[in-house]
Amino acid sequence: MLLVREVRTLAGNLTNEDFRRQVGPFVLVRRPPDPVVAKMAMRLGAQRTKVARTSADSKILMAELLQQFDDLGVATLPPIHGSEELTVGRLPDNDLVVDDPSVSKRHAMLRWDNVARRCVVSDLGSRNGTTINADYVRDPNTMVSDGDVLSFGDAEFCFLETSSLLAMLRTHQPL
Repeated sequence: MLLVREVRTLAGNLTNEDFRRQVGPFVLVRRPPDPVVAKMAMRLGAQRTKVARTSADSKILMAELLQQFDDLGVATLPPIHGSEELTVGRLPDNDLVVDDPSVSKRHAMLRWDNVARRCVVSDLGSRNGTTINADYVRDPNTMVSDGDVLSFGDAEFCFLETSSLLAMLRTHQPL
């Protein structure tokens, strides 16, 4: 996983279109785990450790992210062409490997449709669930929108379209 500051360097050397080809149509920016919750998770293993959040809590995530923006992780995914499925889980053969005990071995699937320019997420029967803005994903075709908070177990990510990431990289200067 690259840090935002490393992605900023990459973006500075590429045109918008080349950056999009390199990074893909979207990125997942990882919110650092709460140290107390991370410690509990390691002690409890795969048992639920997440503090219940509401949709209102999810709305303040972007402000929190901007405070520590350059030190956040950007999940790198394989290049996406057309319509593709990307798996998320703890096993190393997933497209996005999330090393967190609350994340199932095969946790969720993201499907990008290049024609419709949209992403949908499906939970793959994970133990701790997948949420969008603190609402559990129940429909296998739940749409993810730019700026949504996407959680796999305790691991929280901000779903950003590449154009939004580029705008943030250009307007938010390192502290």
